[in-house]
Amino acid sequence: MAALLKKRALAEYCQTQTIVEDGPKPAPTKRLHLVRRSKTVDHSEFSTSSLDTTDPQQLLPALVSLHSSLPLTGDSQIEVVQELMKLLLNDTLPPFITTKVLALLANIITSHAQAQPVFEEVMRVAQRTKSKKVLAQVIHSACALSQCIPPDPKLQDQVIQLALSHITTTKFIILVRSLEAVGTLCPGETGRVQSSIMNTLIEHTSHQDNRVRTAAFNALMVVQEKGVKLPAEVYDSACKALSDDYQCVRAAALFLIKVAAESDPERLVPIPDSDLHMRLVDHAFSQICNVVNDINVRVRTQAASLLGSMSGISEKFLQQTLDKKLMSNMRRKPSAHERALAMLSSGEWSSGKRWADDAPKEHVEADSVSIINTGSCGANVHGLEDEFLEVRNAALDAICSLALNNAQFANQSLDFLVDMFNDEIEEVRLKAIQVLQQIAGHIILRADQLEEILHALKDASLDIRESLHTFLGTTVLSTISSVKICVSSLLDNLRRYPQDRRSIHRCLRHVGQNHPIHVQALVSQLLAVHPYFDGVEPSVQDGEYICKLILVLNAAVQCPTILPLLEQHTIRHYAYLRDTIPQLVPVLKLGEDRQPSREVVSTNTLRFLRESMQRVSSMDQSSTKMRMTIYQTVHSDLVKLADIDPALSPAAHFAALYTQCMLLFTKILSTRNWLTPSSLSLQQSGALKSNVDQLLKHTFRLRHAFTNLSPAEEASIRNLRVRTLALQLVYVVHGSTGSALGLCDNFLEHTEALHRYLTDEKLSADSFLEAVFAELSQLEEPRPGAVARILQPLLLTYPVPALGPITNPAQVHMCSAEIIEPQPDSETIHKLSAGLVVGVHLDSEISHIPDPSTLRIRVAYPDHSTHLIVPPRNHLRLVSPGTYRLLTTVLISAQVSWSEACHVGLSLVLDLSDQEVLSARRHSVAKADDSATIIQLVKPVKVLVWPKSIRKGI
Repeated sequence: MAALLKKRALAEYCQTQTIVEDGPKPAPTKRLHLVRRSKTVDHSEFSTSSLDTTDPQQLLPALVSLHSSLPLTGDSQIEVVQELMKLLLNDTLPPFITTKVLALLANIITSHAQAQPVFEEVMRVAQRTKSKKVLAQVIHSACALSQCIPPDPKLQDQVIQLALSHITTTKFIILVRSLEAVGTLCPGETGRVQSSIMNTLIEHTSHQDNRVRTAAFNALMVVQEKGVKLPAEVYDSACKALSDDYQCVRAAALFLIKVAAESDPERLVPIPDSDLHMRLVDHAFSQICNVVNDINVRVRTQAASLLGSMSGISEKFLQQTLDKKLMSNMRRKPSAHERALAMLSSGEWSSGKRWADDAPKEHVEADSVSIINTGSCGANVHGLEDEFLEVRNAALDAICSLALNNAQFANQSLDFLVDMFNDEIEEVRLKAIQVLQQIAGHIILRADQLEEILHALKDASLDIRESLHTFLGTTVLSTISSVKICVSSLLDNLRRYPQDRRSIHRCLRHVGQNHPIHVQALVSQLLAVHPYFDGVEPSVQDGEYICKLILVLNAAVQCPTILPLLEQHTIRHYAYLRDTIPQLVPVLKLGEDRQPSREVVSTNTLRFLRESMQRVSSMDQSSTKMRMTIYQTVHSDLVKLADIDPALSPAAHFAALYTQCMLLFTKILSTRNWLTPSSLSLQQSGALKSNVDQLLKHTFRLRHAFTNLSPAEEASIRNLRVRTLALQLVYVVHGSTGSALGLCDNFLEHTEALHRYLTDEKLSADSFLEAVFAELSQLEEPRPGAVARILQPLLLTYPVPALGPITNPAQVHMCSAEIIEPQPDSETIHKLSAGLVVGVHLDSEISHIPDPSTLRIRVAYPDHSTHLIVPPRNHLRLVSPGTYRLLTTVLISAQVSWSEACHVGLSLVLDLSDQEVLSARRHSVAKADDSATIIQLVKPVKVLVWPKSIRKGI
């Protein structure tokens, strides 16, 4: 029965499939056609056997492959040149193959010995070829071969004669190559050849082909760079070329005009339609200003850039670039004496009946009136108002360059720079602020200009706001009301964008230092000080109050009359700020009754540092126990010294870490049976291994975390690192059954590097290194066991030398970082669904890192797993030399849900695994801890993260 039902259902199904509905036919199905890409060719290795063919279809790919594998050296270069010469002798090859062969020969050959025979063959090709492209390439290749080291004047003369002989051709490619060749090979000495070349180049500046005209101007530029003085007609030709129809010609003429003006700026040139003359540099400046209104954007950008590179411009021409109206219609006005003399000579006198009947009646021809050629009139203004971003940026750079050399021009251009704050492009607004920063020493802001500038503090761009903070900290404000408006706007910025707190603090610090008298008049308003009544004591947790205190306290350094105006609670708050932000609050000289009790008394910390290091160096002959006690005491003293004096903190940390390495070294060598860890107890064996690992990490940190050290200090660190690797090798050979070949190679590499460093710096090695160098030089094959047997007695015989006196402790730099956000005491819980990610904003400052590409963000999860995240390059910004700011978002994820919120640690580290070659990374015998190549810059900041399970829908 079931089989019958199944058969009936199948029949009905088949029957339904045969029903055809009347209607439009369905559209044909679309098919996807897949195209198989050709395999990429590896050009790293080239074989000369591919050139043993005459088939152009096979020869051209081989020549292209040869071009990609350049440069060649040694025997391969000689073989390739011989094969190319065989191809050059073959007259049956098509012209494009010959052209490619000639180009390759010019690129491959660099010495004169190889160039001589090739040059002769190339010149023969010029005699027998009929192809215009081959002839052009012959001229170009011959020019390159004649310049091979050392240059041969005879070959260059032949190339010049060849180029000049084809200068009458009508093919533009031959003309261009000929002009390039004669311009490159033009002799610097005055003579018949030079004059012939100059006449040829000047003649072709008016050629009918624009490419030839461009090549002629470029060749004249090359000739002028050789020190050849260009004739006066060259400058006239370049000025005429500014009205050429082709942009390439106008661009080449622009450069030539600028170079000509720099070579002879004081030469007088006649003014058209006038008997007067003007300086060449002013005339060239005026001509370039005309091109700022060019129809092509590239030419306008080039013209605006050249304006800023010119120097020695007259004051009136600079001022005219900021005014669109023509000064006196650009005509010379005769003086009253000249007008009276002209009237006397003409016999006419004024009757006085008509107004201005004695005005000069000069005749103006209609053709001489031009509404286009306006000289330097408003050139910079036109550049700032251009519709293209590139032109506006170039105009800003030009104004900056001109204003740095002229204070009057800087003040006149201030209004136009302030107007650029309203540009719709963020890059232009940022460029305008940067220009104001550079010319801040020449300008004084007025109140109306300041109000326009302060509107930019509401911009959403962090770069613009921080750049404006820097500018406000460096500029000079004219009045007390300007300072008040500036402070009010900065406080409003703090309310809008709390993340700008540190930048605003630095800005107010500089404003207080630059305007102490103005700030004194505002103390009572800023701090709400009343002469008769006591006000409410502000809270030190109020951000705006802290900003006002930073402003007032920095102004009080240069204006001591501010101190009597401060109330007692302000003095207490000053002591609090000195402890929390000492880099922003200066030390004030208060009276004894007003001096805070917690004010740090300055001591001679530098002397204490040197005495501590001398104390360590004097313990060489003491007992082991006494040395360990002194090392421990000095280490703790140096750590406290680093907290007391920020200026000596890097040097103190450096000496403390070196002393701690000496302590660990002494502990390991004083451990009984340290060479046989199997005979030690489990606790002793674990402590010994921990000391060795800690010593490796400390020496690695010494090697990479401190910079700006003297050669002697650098040699001491490398010496300690070699000793540590030697100790590790001996410990592993005697206490492990695994292979120590990688450790031995690593030790030998560091030893050779240290030997080269000492030789280059002309430093002497200590007794330990001399013994190591002598013993290793006698080994035929440095096996790990043999090297360990040599090192064992040397480690016990020669103790670690003490660190010598630091040459310049204040100049030592240490890699460090400070996490600004998130705050360490933040109780904000970041919630996310399990399996997804949540972003945590990270704001930090990093100082003195040698390579920014090694910076990593380490995320430590509660399950003791860690992840290293590479921050994006554009999120790391250079704040000052050696200081970077990292603004990024860290993505935190969890695959499973947690029962409650847990802490996730965020820190900044340097990952130097690529720079420090470890034995475990080259040999798969043993694994090394990744933390051995990681330098921690700051303590982790813990944030609360709570991943929850995903809710399923109904």
